[in-house]
Amino acid sequence: MKPIRIVLIEDDPLTRAGLRSYLSTSPQIDWVGEAADGEAGLALISQTHPDVAIIDVRLPGMSGIKMTKQIKTWAPEQQCRVMILTLNHQEEMVLAAFAAGADAYCLKDSHSAFLIEAIQATHAGFAWIDPAIARIVLARSLRREPFSPNTPLPYKLTSRELE
Repeated sequence: MKPIRIVLIEDDPLTRAGLRSYLSTSPQIDWVGEAADGEAGLALISQTHPDVAIIDVRLPGMSGIKMTKQIKTWAPEQQCRVMILTLNHQEEMVLAAFAAGADAYCLKDSHSAFLIEAIQATHAGFAWIDPAIARIVLARSLRREPFSPNTPLPYKLTSRELE
């Protein structure tokens, strides 16, 4: 299997160095390049045509959300999959990322094994949602608030189900 070609768009130099170091050791990953801001990131993606772009939400100049929108307007042969990698788990940001066309959303404080899994799933064409924020996406897609014990149901729960 061919390695997955990735680029990283991240403004924090320490985070870039750590991710480069970690991901470069994986035989499944081909590190193509990195950029510290949105404009340089778009240029890098346009020049290198990676399989997956890992993009931080908050970047100088152009946000990761705006970058994602721009990437998704490119011709299909130029498009790469977009994985948002951030510490931000606010509902507005999560939903904005997916509305812009993000293929995956991963939190920086997740276990490192999740990152490789997320890259692989994203590359394979699956939507990957960090388990820590999945409830936000599911609640919105169902157009309901998360279940609470006081939520009326159209049927009666058994005592075991209530437990």
